[in-house]
Amino acid sequence: MQSICLNKRVAVLSLSAVLFFACPVFAGAQPDNDSGDKALSVKTEEMSVNIDSAKNKKERIALLEQYAEMLTETGQYGAAKNAYERLFGLNPSKKKKFKYYTKLGDIEALQKNYSSALEYYKKAQALYPKDAEINLKMGDILLASGLYNLAEKSFLDALAADKNSDYAKKRLGDISFYRGQYANALGYYNEIDLSHYSEEITVNTAISQRSLGKIDDALRTVTYFLAKGPSAQVHFIAGMLYSDKKMYDESEKHYLDSIDIDGKNFIVYVYLAGIYSLKGDEEKAKAALDKAYALNSLSPVVDLMYAEIAYKSGRIYDARRYAYNAVTKAKTQFVKEQAQRMLEYLNSVKKAE
Repeated sequence: MQSICLNKRVAVLSLSAVLFFACPVFAGAQPDNDSGDKALSVKTEEMSVNIDSAKNKKERIALLEQYAEMLTETGQYGAAKNAYERLFGLNPSKKKKFKYYTKLGDIEALQKNYSSALEYYKKAQALYPKDAEINLKMGDILLASGLYNLAEKSFLDALAADKNSDYAKKRLGDISFYRGQYANALGYYNEIDLSHYSEEITVNTAISQRSLGKIDDALRTVTYFLAKGPSAQVHFIAGMLYSDKKMYDESEKHYLDSIDIDGKNFIVYVYLAGIYSLKGDEEKAKAALDKAYALNSLSPVVDLMYAEIAYKSGRIYDARRYAYNAVTKAKTQFVKEQAQRMLEYLNSVKKAE
């Protein structure tokens, strides 16, 4: 398992929920595969004919396995499942049964039928309880279903079977991270080979370190990753960290780098506006907020920042209006309370004038 490339596995829970990210996932243009799909379809039909004329059981099993794989690759999941059921009818060995149950679970997982996928994985696990890979697959399904305790057990079982499994360590770190147990999360993340550090691990590690007040450690984490290449999210985190250290020029630079890579993440503009406001450049702050508002006019965070800038400029009526908008837009109790406190304060200021 040590050779698994961590960032190829889909991250089940988005980090945007923690940071208010609104980062879209960009997919590169895909080549036209019509000719390849047609060729594979023809080959699949030919193999279907060959299975019926197989000389012996061994050949029949080999052809059926290839047939099932091809059907899965072409998205013919129902037919692929039927092929594996036919394989079960050929009295396969224990090892083969394990393989087929796992493949069936994979097919269900591809279709997001997590309950069915888990049932197949459980059947495979019953045959080889200590197999690391099947425990990882079960853990992923349980995590996707929000069953953190059960997912944690599966990943711990996988780690017990393969102490070098960086993926198991990552997932255990993720679970602690989602729970807000940042010290535990760091304990797992720090055990992962640095060469396997993906963008997600870097962001989660840096946020955990920041939450524990380890700003310099967090800066080393993001600097190490950025030395290998740019990342909108990691530049964003770096901007936050430099702001924590009151190094506003560096913070501004990283926010702008993040925007250059992904100009559609409104929250970066909000943080950039905050930096401009701290530097006393209210004109730039408002310009950044205008961009944030154009991207997401429903965010109360944007209105709160507008209110702060208006207050600093002496425009109390405008500040009160923005604070009121934030109260009405807030979806979470924390943001609503912050907006209400600001509105109450601004009302008192207005009355005192």
